[in-house]
Amino acid sequence: MSSMSSIPCPVERWDLDVVVSGSQKGWMVPPGLAFVYMSERAWAANAEAKCRASTSMPRNARIARQAPEPWTPAMSIYYSMDKAFELLRAEGLEGIFTRHEDVAAYTRERVKSLGLKLVPVNEQFASNTVTAVWWPEGIDAKAMSKRAREEFGVVLGGGQGKLEGKIFRIGHLGWFQKSDIAEALDVVERLLTEAKATA
Repeated sequence: MSSMSSIPCPVERWDLDVVVSGSQKGWMVPPGLAFVYMSERAWAANAEAKCRASTSMPRNARIARQAPEPWTPAMSIYYSMDKAFELLRAEGLEGIFTRHEDVAAYTRERVKSLGLKLVPVNEQFASNTVTAVWWPEGIDAKAMSKRAREEFGVVLGGGQGKLEGKIFRIGHLGWFQKSDIAEALDVVERLLTEAKATA
C-alpha cells in the first residue's frame, strides 16, 4: 500500500491479512525498504502453505530478531527512516490524515478552477494521495510535461497504458503542503495559457 502513513489503514478493523508498503511513498524516504503486516491468520496460512515462495516470511522474521544482519543493511535509508519517523510522530496520525485530506481537496478545487477535468468522475472515489487530471484536447502532453520539468523543475506524472499522453498526475503524499501544490499548478496554468495563446 503506497499510501500507508498518509491515509488511514486500520488493518484489524478492515480484517486485512497482509499489507505491504514501500519506503519511497508515504514514508517519505528513498526506495529500498519494504514493510509487511501479517495477521495471525496469515501467519497460520503461511505455516501450512505447500508452495515454495522466493521469500520466506518465517525465515525473515527469525532473521529480523537476530544479530548481526545476514547482509549489508541499507544504512542510509534507515537513517532517512529515523528522520521520517520524527516528522510523523511530531505531526501525529490525525494531523497527517487531515493534512492529506486538506491538500487533496485544495488540489482538486484548484484543478477544476483551471477548467480541467479530474479523471475520477465521482469525487467520492478520488485519492487523497494523488490527483489524476485529463489534459485538454489538442495539448501535446509530452511537450508540456517536458517544459514543466526542464524549465520550472516541476515533475508531472504521466498516464500509463491507454492513458499515456492523456492525463497527468500530481502526487501529494508524504511531506507535501498546499504551497507545493500551488507552485506546481501555477506552472500548469502558465503552460496552458501559453499553449492557448499560440494555438
